[in-house]
Amino acid sequence: MNLASVLLISGRPTGSFQGSMTLFLVLFSFIALALIGVGVILYQKRKEWIAHSKMTYGKIVEISKRYARDDHSGRFPIYFPIVSYYVNGSEFRREADKGLAKNCEVGQEIPVRYLTENPYEASLNESTIPVLNPTVFFVLGILMLLSSIALSLLHK
Repeated sequence: MNLASVLLISGRPTGSFQGSMTLFLVLFSFIALALIGVGVILYQKRKEWIAHSKMTYGKIVEISKRYARDDHSGRFPIYFPIVSYYVNGSEFRREADKGLAKNCEVGQEIPVRYLTENPYEASLNESTIPVLNPTVFFVLGILMLLSSIALSLLHK
């Protein structure tokens, strides 16, 4: 008898399936609640970051021009502005996390949202926050929880 036959025979159930659906549903529900919990924590961090941040304006002092890895011909550059802003008389510089498709100009003023305790931790946009967005965690957690509830109702 070859190895493939042994593996096929050993994997075949001998009677009616006695799988542990309850264990699966509990695990699924636990993961869903954990995802929702992470979403709540991230939401609180974002809310706290906004509460402890202030707005100012900075000037673009330099522009870093880069190309995507798949842009072999170099026709579509991405621009990353480096912004200088002042907080309490000290100068801080920050490069944009996301590139812009359009060219910006040196000297152009842009809004900067910075954390009051650590002015280097900043976002170069009024609405962008450097804390991970909790929406994905909420959506995945709620979908997993709803599917767990639906499976438990179908199982009965």
